[in-house]
Amino acid sequence: MRLHIVAIGRPAPQGSKQLGGAGQLLEQSTYLPAWRQAVKIAAFEAYRAAGIEPAALPLFAATVPVTIELCTFFVGPDQCRAEGTDEPLGTPDIDKLLRSTLDALGGQKGGSARLFADDSQVSRIRNLSKERASAGKPTGAYIVISDGRD
Repeated sequence: MRLHIVAIGRPAPQGSKQLGGAGQLLEQSTYLPAWRQAVKIAAFEAYRAAGIEPAALPLFAATVPVTIELCTFFVGPDQCRAEGTDEPLGTPDIDKLLRSTLDALGGQKGGSARLFADDSQVSRIRNLSKERASAGKPTGAYIVISDGRD
């Protein structure tokens, strides 16, 4: 089984937490909740297109290894601005973008897309990249996930 997911939105990192004024721990990116929701919606759209019923989730059971065939993050002009270059260098880090996206796709949490039972099932990442979104194109991510047998 191979699933293609197109998430539209501002890719947001999940990384270190910061201490809030009342002593609570807060995510450093204020864009994280919206990004997780965009990924979840995109996954459910991919399920519908593939004829997968929500009752059949998780698509990849806990005993199935998951392969990220491709994950490309498309960032906007205000993201990843390293001084002296227009390349998508600098924050957010690609590993933190991947972390937020995998957490949105899987796990037992009610807020995930339940693509896999737990993100610890991800055993291989074949192609991971961070690129600038082309002029007039939306930011987001293109993700292809499989059980690695295709």
